Amino acid sequence: MQKERHYNTQRTCGVWLIYIGLIIIASALTGGEFFIQPAVLGIGFFIGYILIFAFPFVNRKLAYGQNTKFQDRMDNLSMLLNVILCTLCGLLIGFEHPRVVWLAILIAVGIHFIGFYFSQGKLMILLAVLTIINGALGLVLTTVPFLVFAVIDGSIKIIIGIRMLSLKYAMEESAETRLVD
Repeated sequence: MQKERHYNTQRTCGVWLIYIGLIIIASALTGGEFFIQPAVLGIGFFIGYILIFAFPFVNRKLAYGQNTKFQDRMDNLSMLLNVILCTLCGLLIGFEHPRVVWLAILIAVGIHFIGFYFSQGKLMILLAVLTIINGALGLVLTTVPFLVFAVIDGSIKIIIGIRMLSLKYAMEESAETRLVD
């Protein structure tokens, strides 16, 4: 019975989600009038990206192999979509209302998770839905402090990241194998 690998880098992605969830919470706790401290978020993002994705030791230790070219292409398109959506949030909303901008950015980040379904699986759809709902609730529930929604956003990422980190080698039967059985 032959099987195909599908989501080789889920555990690496799990580490990233845990890390970025912690950075979001830390930047919100130190955000003050900015709501999210841009320096903490930016520097934290940069350091984490280098440590987790640029240096091969994390991926070598956690991944079960490499993504396919299609998966890499979808990941790159999803990241490009995120940059475009976040830039549009700043340009269209402006920075006079930082709460609205940051909540819109949380929604934009949620939207970009959908494309990662192809390389990370169904948990990315769940992550997308939960982060989009959280950001939308923050726009509607204006009396609830922004910090609540930022901590929820970071916590969602941490919980999904822990789940992804704990996943075993994900394999599925190929179409040919199902036809033989």
